[in-house]
Amino acid sequence: MIPVSRFILPLALIVAFLPTASYADKYAPPGLYDVEYLTLNNDFGVVLKHRQHAHNVAVRLVVDVGHRHFPCKKRETAHFLEHLLFTGTSTHTETELDRLIEDNGGTWNAVTSQSNTEYQIDIFDENLTLAIDTLFEIITDSLLTPEKVERTRQIIHKELGGKTSTLRRWLYKRGIGKPAAAKSQELLFPGTGVVCPGLDTPEGITAADIEQAYQRYYTPNRMTLIVVGNFDEARLRAQIDNTFGQLKPAHANASELRKPPYPSDTAEVTGTLAPLLGSNGSVSLAYRTDGSNSSDIYALWVLNVFLDRVLYEKIRVLEGLSYSPEAYYIWDVGYGLFAATADSELDRLDLVRTMIDEELAQLRTRSPNAEDIETAKQRILLSRAQGYESNAQVANYYVKNLHELKSLGQLTNHEQAVEKLTPKDIHEVVNKYLRADRQVTLWSIPTLTYTQFFAFFAAALVVLLMVVVYAYWRIRRRHTPT
Repeated sequence: MIPVSRFILPLALIVAFLPTASYADKYAPPGLYDVEYLTLNNDFGVVLKHRQHAHNVAVRLVVDVGHRHFPCKKRETAHFLEHLLFTGTSTHTETELDRLIEDNGGTWNAVTSQSNTEYQIDIFDENLTLAIDTLFEIITDSLLTPEKVERTRQIIHKELGGKTSTLRRWLYKRGIGKPAAAKSQELLFPGTGVVCPGLDTPEGITAADIEQAYQRYYTPNRMTLIVVGNFDEARLRAQIDNTFGQLKPAHANASELRKPPYPSDTAEVTGTLAPLLGSNGSVSLAYRTDGSNSSDIYALWVLNVFLDRVLYEKIRVLEGLSYSPEAYYIWDVGYGLFAATADSELDRLDLVRTMIDEELAQLRTRSPNAEDIETAKQRILLSRAQGYESNAQVANYYVKNLHELKSLGQLTNHEQAVEKLTPKDIHEVVNKYLRADRQVTLWSIPTLTYTQFFAFFAAALVVLLMVVVYAYWRIRRRHTPT
């Protein structure tokens, strides 16, 4: 047995010496930041959180490999591999694996994101041993046969909306049929593989590509096991040590993700034949931000909640110009995206865009109202208070913030970070990221309205009818005696 080593000080001891205000106890789930984070001798990471309020355990295995680790023509490789690892091992078929988990009170799934792949099992706590063994089995003993590769390729085609033709891929790569959102992301995150010029497809990915990805990325130093729920810690750690702890250490690090550069200028984009038909359109003002490793995410988070309400109340409630005006903010490793958007009738889009511009210009000029910012913060804190009631929710939170454990050795207290924000902080991130000189404007406008389409269709029918009548007249005339 390889003993657990390089044990990192439990966060409970660290947090105990930090000043803790009452709000943290009030809004954060009990012990959310009090976790054990350790590594084994082979650099395999483990996060343990003991919770006894329910008879279930949430297990997550996070592998540091996602779409962004591959060139554009191979972008679906990580997703491909994720699917294949569920298709059977030397001991169990795919059906037997499904029944093994389901018949023991569990569910399982997996998801591939831009930066990682996550395997999930939620199961009755007495069957945790089974869950760990099954997870270890599919990670280390899956049979990647050519037949399974081709069958999985077809499944991924269906998941992505169907197999795309060569012609459609050729046209899309040249901008035809490409929506404004895709074009804008190419401008916001240039030259990094965050967004590819072509469609994502499993075509062209071979069994050799998948095997190479497995050997390169499925190494213990790129894996972290997260367990949240009711368990016997000594027994669990021994099992982890005897399974994942036995994996051979990696001899070299795989490639890391590149941080996208910032756009250097403003731009406006529209879709090309995308959408093709419609009666309404939408306009968005989008901005590049830093990613999950930046402390600015908390101010941007509050800004998102604040601006979302402002846009809704002014553009929809007061003016009735849009059905769903909103602000949204997403982030990943090395980059983020903040946008303000609204849908509207086509002849009102310019007015809607002006209203969004005015709100953003006002935020750049002066700090927002302190009372409104406090309300936005309170909404975030209250939602968090009820957002992590289940073990699965807590485990998913640790997955999302795993980068903090890896880089800092502890989790950031989000409630504390949000609570201390001021209107001045919000004003600063607005001028840092939501800059007019880096703004990308997206116009999502249909190529033809329904009225134009039916008018064009009717005109085409009239022309076709005239051609048919003329041809009939010519034929009759040719065969009629003089």
